[in-house]
Amino acid sequence: MPLFRSSSGPAAALRRPPGLCGVFLRVAALSLLLVPLAPSFAAAQAGSPAADPLAELGPVLTIFYNASTFGEMHPCPTCGKTPDTYGGMARRAGLFREYRRLGKPCLVIAGPYEFLADDPARFGHLAEEGRKNSFPPAEEAWRVLKVHELLRVDAGWISGKAARWLRKETGKIPPGYLVSDGKSASRLLNTQAGSVGVVFFPEGPVPGKGPGPGQESEVLAAGKALKKKAAMLVGVSPWGAVAEKKFLPKARGVFDCILGGGEGIGFDFVFAEGSSSPIWLRPDVKGRAVNVLEIYLPPLAGSAFVWNEGKTYKAWLDFMGEGVPVHQAALELIGPRGEK
Repeated sequence: MPLFRSSSGPAAALRRPPGLCGVFLRVAALSLLLVPLAPSFAAAQAGSPAADPLAELGPVLTIFYNASTFGEMHPCPTCGKTPDTYGGMARRAGLFREYRRLGKPCLVIAGPYEFLADDPARFGHLAEEGRKNSFPPAEEAWRVLKVHELLRVDAGWISGKAARWLRKETGKIPPGYLVSDGKSASRLLNTQAGSVGVVFFPEGPVPGKGPGPGQESEVLAAGKALKKKAAMLVGVSPWGAVAEKKFLPKARGVFDCILGGGEGIGFDFVFAEGSSSPIWLRPDVKGRAVNVLEIYLPPLAGSAFVWNEGKTYKAWLDFMGEGVPVHQAALELIGPRGEK
């Protein structure tokens, strides 16, 4: 089964990178992870397409996830250098606002490195994606703060270095963010689908590349404590794809979902071989896409959510093409910027 599958979400065909870019992402993901994947529900139904059991239903909860934006705020060109663009903070803010305007239940979760690549040289092949100047001027700090406030993040991860930069220049960080200071941080969010617990993993010794000594045990203990109060438990990691893959078997029975961050390719979702939990999602970089996870049956407190593609959930990477409404206030804050 290909790691980077076709999207099943609304207007998904218009929101994915076309042509060679999509092929590159699939090949890069497989080369990096070399993860034996559990067969999906869709893959098991080979042959003529079956009717979508969720076609007439709306999700009880939609989780939006971003990470590794590195402070990037303008749209970026498609991989083929065509005039079309996708992604960008103004579209992201517009997408979230539209869901909320329509009264759709959703959570916006922000992962690691949304603001700064704390030390871009340590991110390997992601070095060029991070800002070379880790401390933009005060004017940019205020712009970053105001744009992120428009996103209305429900729970977010921010490094100590990025938090100190924002507080020095603006006096605060955006609402909803918890500072990573070497230990996990937790938040319990109440939704129409039940309580969702979020555990933000701490950075390891090298940002974006694996946990430090004892950190896996610490986040598992934090997860077990929060799981007693939550119908669904989400872990947000800055450890990178290789470390997250190794952590998945240890997380089974504690975390229902792992949202990745740090070094590694982005993808819609995968499971480790022989496992149906936790589901693992990873973001694209520079704000080009949003991970979307739709839940169609409310999780029950005290029991693990059963991940069954096409029956209890759908997941995809939304690259936010021209059909996504633009948040005009965000666009004006960002101002004219050249494409990078």
